Amino acid sequence: MIRLKTKEDIALLREGGKRHSHILRQLAALVRPGLHVQELEDTARELIAEGGDTAVFLNYQPYGAKRPYPAALCVSINDEVVHGIPNEGDKILTEGDIVSLDLGLSHKGMITDSAITVAVGAVSSEMQELIHATQKALMAGIKAAKGGHRVGDISN
Repeated sequence: MIRLKTKEDIALLREGGKRHSHILRQLAALVRPGLHVQELEDTARELIAEGGDTAVFLNYQPYGAKRPYPAALCVSINDEVVHGIPNEGDKILTEGDIVSLDLGLSHKGMITDSAITVAVGAVSSEMQELIHATQKALMAGIKAAKGGHRVGDISN
């Protein structure tokens, strides 16, 4: 069931969104060649805890999943499918990678979820174009979004 948000809920969402954005920006600033992605996970947990918030992905186990998600942050490198696990394996960023940082945050019971794509050092012109085209598509989708409309119903 969808519950319409109150003015108070919207204020909490804005507050949580600002905190969320701040954390993602700090994580993006850490991205560099040679960085072990565990450092991003550790920093995400520290920043979330500092704000008194909760990481919504950590230990989340949807129906049918064999185990809960073991991290606060999802880190996907290059063509890795979304929701890459940062604290399993020895993942180290290299020059030219593209990394997606996806974070879910609960602030006073209101959940925000956002991701950011970051170039690791110098990337190829093809990768720069991919990032630009994806951002352009996202902005077009946001512009077309209207309350009360469903997928495929953007003509109005």
